[in-house]
Amino acid sequence: IKQEYPDCVIFYRLGDFYEMFFDDAKEVSELLELTLTGRDCGLKERAPMCGVPYHAADAYIAKLVSFGKKVAICEQLTVPGAQPGLVKRGVIRIVSSGTMTEDKGFDSKCNNYILSACLNGSQYGIAWADITTGDFYCQQTNYEGMADVIARINPSEIIAQKDAYAVICDLPEQVLQQVRKKSEYVDNKYSFLDCTVVLKKQFGVATLGAFIPDDKPEAIRAAGALVSYINDSQMRKVDILSKITYFSDEKHLILDSTALKNLEVMRSLRDGNAYGSLLWAIDNTLTAGGGRKLKELVSFPLRDEKDINYRLDGVADLKNNSMVRESLRESMRFVKDLERLCGRLSNKILTPKDCVQIRSTLAVVPAIKFQLAGLSSKIINDIYANLGDYDKLYDILERVFVDDAPVTPREGKFVKNGFDEELDRYRNLHDNGSAKIREMEERERETTGIKTLRIKYNKVFGYYIEVTNSYLSQVPYNYMRKQTLVGAERFYTEELKKLEVDILSSVENSVRIENEIYEKVLTILFDSLNSMLKTAKCLSMLDCLLSFAHVAKKNNYVRPELLAAGKPLKIVEGRHPVVEAGGKITFIPNDTYLNNDDSRMMIITGPNMAGKSTYMRQVALITLMAHVGSFVPAKEAQIPLTDKIFTRVGASDNLMFNQSTFMVEMTEVASIVRNATENSMLILDEVGRGTSTFDGLSIAWAVVEYLTNTVKAKTLFATHYHELSELEGNVEGVKNYKIELKEINGEIVFLRKIVRGSANKSFGIEVASLSGIPKDITTRAKDILKTLENNDVTVKAKKSDENQPERQYSYVEKYLSTLDLNNVTPLQAFEILAYLKSKAQ
Repeated sequence: IKQEYPDCVIFYRLGDFYEMFFDDAKEVSELLELTLTGRDCGLKERAPMCGVPYHAADAYIAKLVSFGKKVAICEQLTVPGAQPGLVKRGVIRIVSSGTMTEDKGFDSKCNNYILSACLNGSQYGIAWADITTGDFYCQQTNYEGMADVIARINPSEIIAQKDAYAVICDLPEQVLQQVRKKSEYVDNKYSFLDCTVVLKKQFGVATLGAFIPDDKPEAIRAAGALVSYINDSQMRKVDILSKITYFSDEKHLILDSTALKNLEVMRSLRDGNAYGSLLWAIDNTLTAGGGRKLKELVSFPLRDEKDINYRLDGVADLKNNSMVRESLRESMRFVKDLERLCGRLSNKILTPKDCVQIRSTLAVVPAIKFQLAGLSSKIINDIYANLGDYDKLYDILERVFVDDAPVTPREGKFVKNGFDEELDRYRNLHDNGSAKIREMEERERETTGIKTLRIKYNKVFGYYIEVTNSYLSQVPYNYMRKQTLVGAERFYTEELKKLEVDILSSVENSVRIENEIYEKVLTILFDSLNSMLKTAKCLSMLDCLLSFAHVAKKNNYVRPELLAAGKPLKIVEGRHPVVEAGGKITFIPNDTYLNNDDSRMMIITGPNMAGKSTYMRQVALITLMAHVGSFVPAKEAQIPLTDKIFTRVGASDNLMFNQSTFMVEMTEVASIVRNATENSMLILDEVGRGTSTFDGLSIAWAVVEYLTNTVKAKTLFATHYHELSELEGNVEGVKNYKIELKEINGEIVFLRKIVRGSANKSFGIEVASLSGIPKDITTRAKDILKTLENNDVTVKAKKSDENQPERQYSYVEKYLSTLDLNNVTPLQAFEILAYLKSKAQ
């Protein structure tokens, strides 16, 4: 078996344990901290082995998978002792990061995606699926699109055709941060013809046109290979993958991995946790399915005005009906994870306890439908129509299962009394066997007149009637001798023998009957699988809409007005949703106006800590929220349809890929200028700060000109280069803004207000003082600043002793002396830079 599955850890079933042998045992014993033992098996040395109890295997498998391992489950296929020879065994399932079905393997509010990729020329085919929920998507795209999808969905496993695998292995770490396993999948599994056949069989259709456009062959290849991989790993057809959705960039606002990170959409920059992210601020979902759906909505915002308003209508409906909203939220608390319960049913691992959870969810569906009946929005009406009628199914589950059903059907005790007469009889025998024996004993004593007659039991002879020798003449003819003792004889009757069999086999028969009932229930549930899955998706979407409405009501959000692409963006008294949700400061709202004409770029100046980055991020997040279908934190918001949001914020390096901080910055800027369109939103913070002042200013200046003249996208550009404020009036579309503040006795007070104009200084030393820099340093810095501002380029170093020489910049001073330093233009500054470079060479 190990030779058949060399890349897997073999979990080999031996009775009540899963055992691992040889190298598997050595590796697993270290990873799981298990005791390594050995076994004689005819070799020169004992075979290393270790094992785990079968009933606790899920937790151990989940831990191994978290280390990037694949586990092959090798089960006993025949009953031990039922036939001569060895028990037959075989692998029934392969578990990897992306094919986990056990609950312990993933967060209940996160999808567990496995992604497949192939490459043909410059076109990538990608497909991703979650076999626990039935979510299945595909796309044909370019390199950037492939990387963006991986960053947004965070797959736990990637399989890829050879050429695509090489590219994926070189993706940046921030794109692959959640991937626990990536592997090359055999190329012949990506054959277009074979993949087409696989998908048609999987979906039960004659053509794929209803799922995937005909001109997207790479998407078909990726999806078909993924289905093959999943079905092969599960050793059967995974029925929950019953349809696939083609993902089109044209229908969504695109955020790349850099924008997701810089805007802190899913997790905060501080520690990588959800706390402090946009998702944290707006997630008030009450169900696991709703939490997963909300992540999907935020990761893949819409770009179609009709689709967005379809959601917004539902949010408005719920926000404006407080009693219905709160009643629905109370009902949603009783909804279990029906999506994953359907996945467990499809994957044939549903337990009696799961059936009780399905029952409790179906029980609340009628109440939810009743509460939705009074609302008018189309999305709510569509949810209402697709919730389904489960009265009969609920009745079956209610009559069959006890409330505290166990997690396994192996030992029974999950079927209610009164459901099955035969089951009740066996249970009665088990529970009241002693009473029935005493009842028979009294009856036989009275019938025979034998006063010393006793019915007894031992493990060797079972039940028997014992009569002392003095009464042997009164023993009836229907008594059959079983054993002779010194002072007594032991007998049995057909009635006693039958009662003995019934009592001793009552537990076994009870379990058998319960499992027969259970199999019938599973068949009934499986017939309702697709209907329940549709209901689950509707409940998840309803939970998201309720969350949006609850947050909007609680935080005084407004409905955004969606405008056609290219129209002006106008936000009145906008607020940052995350900062406001933190509640640690009183948030100062700000207005924003951008168009694609005379106000397409805001150049924002002001000191650090004043709020430039917060302001820019809030504009981007409000735009994102509007495209998600959420209300937004503002007094009024008119948001044009946006195709992409790009960001260039902060400083970081990537030493593993030999990229300095400045190289990372320039790479991000390059991506923006190459991929942005006039319908994009750009957030750029401190472009050019990673190099020398003149180099940085030159680059920032050129980038501003290119963006506003060529790209013409709506742009917020924060900078400390006050020279860029000269561009207003000289470059079309540029407007200057600054963060308002007050300077009192050398101390600065941040007013957090965006106003027209530009700052005339950076207040860097004052901010340094606020950060805790010693006063000696900030005082000295102010002296140096005054010297530099007076254009005295010979700065005397502060001496630690009298022998330290002065630092002279004579050749610089000589050249600068020919200029009017009080009126140096940016162009002259660039000439100075060129001169200094030539001197250095």
